[in-house]
Amino acid sequence: MVTWRQVIWLTGLALGLALLVGCEPLYHSYAGVERRPTTLPVTVTHEELWVSSVPAGADVYVQPFVPDEVPSHSSDPDMHKGTTPLQLTLPPGRYWIEVALDADVFSNYFSRPYDDVQFEKDGANSEALILQPFAPGETRRVVRYYRLDKLPDQGQTIVALFYPRGAPLERVVALYPQEEGFQMVPETLPRVLEEAQLPTNVQAPVLDLLRRGGKVFWARDNDFSVSLEVVPEGIRGRVIELYTGAPLPNPLLPDGGGF
Repeated sequence: MVTWRQVIWLTGLALGLALLVGCEPLYHSYAGVERRPTTLPVTVTHEELWVSSVPAGADVYVQPFVPDEVPSHSSDPDMHKGTTPLQLTLPPGRYWIEVALDADVFSNYFSRPYDDVQFEKDGANSEALILQPFAPGETRRVVRYYRLDKLPDQGQTIVALFYPRGAPLERVVALYPQEEGFQMVPETLPRVLEEAQLPTNVQAPVLDLLRRGGKVFWARDNDFSVSLEVVPEGIRGRVIELYTGAPLPNPLLPDGGGF
């Protein structure tokens, strides 16, 4: 005779086996920097910060970082440092770098008043925010915030990428500079793209945009995305896999650590 304890144990064992057999590991948020020779459009040293954006021409604001406080846009002229691409000097410390772009740049992707505009997060500390005009006659702006821990005696960079969510590579080409401004060791880049599991047919466009703007984003539906950015010490990469599937073979960022 089977007791109720045995029934419960057998039921739990069956459910456990079903879960074990039917489910595979969930992968997401691999991030790190692969150190390789790279060349930026500018030389950034010591206390310098270089901020660029895709598209270019965005306003840059620098705010002090305050723990437990969400950054808020300020039209204070003292916080405005110029437009991208912008090179400035910052002493070591913690900051919010705010990058604001005229929303009309994206008229080919969204209809006014851009209430449905969405962008990939892609390295920013928050999703892109749509700001209402401050005064009559002003346009709406898209704002992204980047937290910066400015290190002593080390030049640092930020590439603010405004990538419309769901837009294919061929549609965002117009947002990038026409000329190549970033250089990388070419013979080793295909390995990086293969390890990021980028399909063969998108590897050439990705490299082209990476050389032109210093940062590129690619997504397959809603379950897999790759972000690559040129930084002074190499290439910063991020792979997000949001679906339950087989483990990444030879992942771009093994064990969740560096390349």
